[in-house]
Amino acid sequence: MRPYRCPSSLLRFAADWQAALDAHPEWTADFLDRVSAAGVIYGDRPLCVTPQPMVVDAAIVRSYRRALRHLHVAVRTAREMIVADGLDGRPDSLAVRIGVDPRAIALAAVEPGFDSAAVLARFDSFLVRSEDGQPTPAFVELNAEPPAGMAYDAALARLFLEHPLTAAVGRRLRPFDPARRAVVAILDTWRRRGGHGHRPVVAIVDWLDQPTAPEFHLFRRFFEEEGATLLVLSPDALQYEGGRLVGDGQAIDIVYRRLLVDDLLARPEPCSALLDAYRAGDVCVVNSFRSSLLHGKGLFALLHAPELHARLPAEVVATIHATVPWTGLLLDRPGTGAPARLRARIRGQRHRWAIKPLASHGGAGVVLGWEVDEATWRAAVDGATHHVVQRRVPTWTARFPDARADHALGERTVSLDPFVVRGELAGFLCRLTAGSLGNVRDGAGQVPVLLLDE
Repeated sequence: MRPYRCPSSLLRFAADWQAALDAHPEWTADFLDRVSAAGVIYGDRPLCVTPQPMVVDAAIVRSYRRALRHLHVAVRTAREMIVADGLDGRPDSLAVRIGVDPRAIALAAVEPGFDSAAVLARFDSFLVRSEDGQPTPAFVELNAEPPAGMAYDAALARLFLEHPLTAAVGRRLRPFDPARRAVVAILDTWRRRGGHGHRPVVAIVDWLDQPTAPEFHLFRRFFEEEGATLLVLSPDALQYEGGRLVGDGQAIDIVYRRLLVDDLLARPEPCSALLDAYRAGDVCVVNSFRSSLLHGKGLFALLHAPELHARLPAEVVATIHATVPWTGLLLDRPGTGAPARLRARIRGQRHRWAIKPLASHGGAGVVLGWEVDEATWRAAVDGATHHVVQRRVPTWTARFPDARADHALGERTVSLDPFVVRGELAGFLCRLTAGSLGNVRDGAGQVPVLLLDE
């Protein structure tokens, strides 16, 4: 993998956009207010502070689409291996060996009523160059829990496409519409599971003090346009009565689960109605609780395992080698941890490696070897007991304006994270950050991703 080089067409677009922005600063004087009014809020702050979209070309889209189709085969096969090996939580089971919490395994053992473990997902990735100079993704994590950002992207795309700057630049830009595709897939999953004959009631379920809660309401128009009723509820607002999950006085057909399995396990009692209805098969939950088998970072170590490669077509194995940095387990269980030679190897090569906790979110606990000193790195290597080590990938930086600083240009690391709906590319989450970790909790912002149609 080599650092990405932006093609001339995208560089010209960025230059033309910046020129229009400089010529008409009044057009974006109220930009942050517009973002907030559009509902693109994270906690109490506007999520987008950059008055410029991320644009991609057809070559980037083709590269991601091709790689994701192959990775879908690999991830599906990995899931089949995990399930076939048993979801009984025994210490030598494959699920335990890749770091899945035994309590999550017990939930995953419940039959959800449909095949897919991750109807909706998102890979975290960086855009790099392949050996032949073509744009290609470098996938570093899989968010198999239903990902945030789809409806935010739709709202931002609409805001930007209707903005006078877009007309001034004079380029044809197209949105990807991942939120609509997600809604269609959720409703179709319910129908395939046997739902029919009435207007379905969908409940987005999560703790409503989550900073991403404003996004839940942005999904309302998409569900209503597809003929469904949407509720937004916390888990403790649900009841399980007479074989039906009930909330706000209505029987619920589908739970669009934004509640993370880790959060549920931390507070199981308020979630008892949801769990009881799910175990009884009386509600369709998307994603099902089997997503926890794929959500942990240990999956990426399995993607490089010879026993998985033996079950995959050669072209899929080639895609893994080309787009997934080598990842290994660092565990403390006998027989499952990394061999001593791996720890010795990475201890002296900190500039090439990152260490990540298996089950963390938002970049918590991640140690980037190239950003710490030798003592800190050695302590991280020696203390890793429930972690993976992953080879460093080159990151791409670009200059973007900041609405909080009179549109001053600043260097930003670009994380281009594809939304995946039923294994197919559905759009992108683009996060911009001043540092190496593109986590919204740590201040990263989101911009819409639009296709430059030339």
